[in-house]
Amino acid sequence: MMGSPDGMRSRQWRGWLRLVALAFLCATSASTFALDLPAGARRDPPVQALQRRGVSLDDAVAMVQGRYDAKVVKAETVEQRGRVVHRIRLLSSDGRVWTVSVDAASGEIR
Repeated sequence: MMGSPDGMRSRQWRGWLRLVALAFLCATSASTFALDLPAGARRDPPVQALQRRGVSLDDAVAMVQGRYDAKVVKAETVEQRGRVVHRIRLLSSDGRVWTVSVDAASGEIR
């Protein structure tokens, strides 16, 4: 036996009301989240945000090449123990390979 037409309309109305409430909740949550950013700003991953304030990967490569007489064979930016570092692999003229780390915030070579 089918339900009454009024019962179906009532369920449909409640369904639509739930959808509207959910859409409103999502919209207000998104606008609240966006309010804590300055106009035109966007959220960056921590590595990129710290890199802009400190030493870039290119600058770190130049620093390391200046300090050691070696060829850079690989360079990457990673997060280690909560800090952003540039990891640079070097190859010396006598065939020795080693890696140094450059702190992206301070420029300290380790």
